[in-house]
Amino acid sequence: MNTASPPLPLQNQIALITGGGRGIGAATAEALARKGAHVIVASRTEAELTATVARLRAAGLDASARVLDVADDAAVDAAFDRIAAEFGRLDMLVNNAAIIASGTFAEMTMADWDRLMAVNLRGAVLCARRAFRLMRERGGSIVNVSSLGGVPGTEKFPGYAAYTVSKFALTGLTEALAVEGKDCNIRVNGVAPGAVDTDMLRKAAPHLRTRTTPADVAKVIAFLCDPAESGCMTGAMLAINSNL
Repeated sequence: MNTASPPLPLQNQIALITGGGRGIGAATAEALARKGAHVIVASRTEAELTATVARLRAAGLDASARVLDVADDAAVDAAFDRIAAEFGRLDMLVNNAAIIASGTFAEMTMADWDRLMAVNLRGAVLCARRAFRLMRERGGSIVNVSSLGGVPGTEKFPGYAAYTVSKFALTGLTEALAVEGKDCNIRVNGVAPGAVDTDMLRKAAPHLRTRTTPADVAKVIAFLCDPAESGCMTGAMLAINSNL
């Protein structure tokens, strides 16, 4: 009698999650690792990465860390070169790294605007471009983490113009790259969460309470990464109306 467990759906696959040290990124790393993937968590904060990887490994999951500023061209190139050298492939990229800045539009500095765009948008472009080069032979999945604030017709809040614009741009990037990736079986989708119980929300809107957790969003991202569950989908941006 064969009692061997069936292989996990993402067994032997490689996933890179930016902004992976905490919040949605860390929860996504766990969700993908529980599906069998080796997860590479990346962010600028080494202490958070170390803690996240230690927690995943303690649970018997396969994880490693990369300190990475996604807005730095050379750093992104070095990170992807290392992934190519170590693993020879990349199957999943979750573009989750983001920062937020508040202040009235008229008074904000262009330096603040440019820094936010560099992380939230340009970082996603840099990572997706290198991911395309690693995925074009086998195919793969890219998931961009946008925001409900980047969805047309949803309520917007004063003081967050740069953040809102960056998230709208991620939606456009998702749709454009979905077309680019079709011929090489690279699927590009996105999620647009509303309020999620994260450090970013607590700093940006301490008065706001939500029952939606990072793990809730991670389940949707893992669904989009798994071709057995969402292989027919590309170019979609799934809005997650938070449970307030």
